[in-house]
Amino acid sequence: MKNSVETDIVIIGGGIAGLWLLNRLRQQGYSVILLESGTLGGGQTNKAQGILHGGVKYSLQGSLTASSHAIANMPLIWKQCLDGFGEINLSNVPILSKQQYLWSTGTLTSKLTAFFAGLALKSHMASLSKESYPEIFKHPQFQGHVYSLDEMIIDVPALLRELMKPHQDVIFKIDLLDPEQIQLDENDRLTSFTIKAEPLPPLEVRAQKYIFTGGTGNEMILKKLKRLPIKMQRRPLHMILVKHPHLLPLYGHCLGLGETPRITITTHKAHDGKTVWYLGGQIAEEGMTRNPEAQIQFAKKELKLLFPWIDFSDAEFNSFYVDRAENASPGGTRPSSCYVKEIQNMLIAWPTKMALAPQLAKEIIQHLSAANMTSQMTDTRELRAWPIPALAKPIWDQILEPITTEPPLVESSI
Repeated sequence: MKNSVETDIVIIGGGIAGLWLLNRLRQQGYSVILLESGTLGGGQTNKAQGILHGGVKYSLQGSLTASSHAIANMPLIWKQCLDGFGEINLSNVPILSKQQYLWSTGTLTSKLTAFFAGLALKSHMASLSKESYPEIFKHPQFQGHVYSLDEMIIDVPALLRELMKPHQDVIFKIDLLDPEQIQLDENDRLTSFTIKAEPLPPLEVRAQKYIFTGGTGNEMILKKLKRLPIKMQRRPLHMILVKHPHLLPLYGHCLGLGETPRITITTHKAHDGKTVWYLGGQIAEEGMTRNPEAQIQFAKKELKLLFPWIDFSDAEFNSFYVDRAENASPGGTRPSSCYVKEIQNMLIAWPTKMALAPQLAKEIIQHLSAANMTSQMTDTRELRAWPIPALAKPIWDQILEPITTEPPLVESSI
């Protein structure tokens, strides 16, 4: 007979969604455990650029989209937390930049001006004089225009550390779950599941609610629930890292002709002290059509066009894939907000964007309140000897050589 544990809530998945939710649920007085089969934040979270979007990125055609409305309040919520008086105290998380920039090439300056003239969002934007440009754009070869945008960029590895630190007593490392370990009754109610962490003996876990926040890992429970109308989609990216000891810091988006920025750049410090530019945006989305070598060559050409005054000849270029997972939407387009679906005593959730983690937790708490769920007697003593998952290393300290494996699948997993 297996040993067992009982708790109010089990969270499966230790990325930004699971860790933020863990903090909020324990504040509500629930007994909660979080289970992670890899490293904390080692999936999509660790590959985020740390930008706390407020909607401008989703309005680059000059109109407010559903995505921009959904995310517009998030910067204020995050700022309160970073200032130490929000729903979670994140005052020890470094802010890499209090603002980011949108800039145009010379040929798109008039388009950018018209765009900002007609756009009203809760983010604060300002046209900058040349004297106020960030240092990288003060070079005489730069012919575009720059706007500042009041949206912060934070240190994601430090964020993970701060979310994990107060709750190490309820976070546990497990072996990868298999659908066969999950027990459902005839009504698709989850009755229990078995967890393993060799060489420890298996444990049977029982809870009032089971919340799946595992990103692509949610595929496991979806396979178990084939009769139900929930589907997951993947929208993969092919990101680029550029490492050089003398790169100037830059946080911002270059405006292109489409809804996605031509290129998004954030700046980070690697463990060896070198500066890293982390490149996303359109270059990463369209990069799924290119292999790593072609993606790096394309990135070099783009940077030469955008920054002709910078010598990248001694820079290290690397690329890697990000397998973004979220609820399926018509045509495979980006969902406008986070997603929570309740099925019996389970909640299946995706935040869609890191910045939406507070909203996702809020919606999950609303589900629990609507069910009049209250804390009950719990017994987690059998987990006392179980290991704690490690924090994921920053992605720029993991990637040493270009990844040459095949890109992730794009189609739905079920």
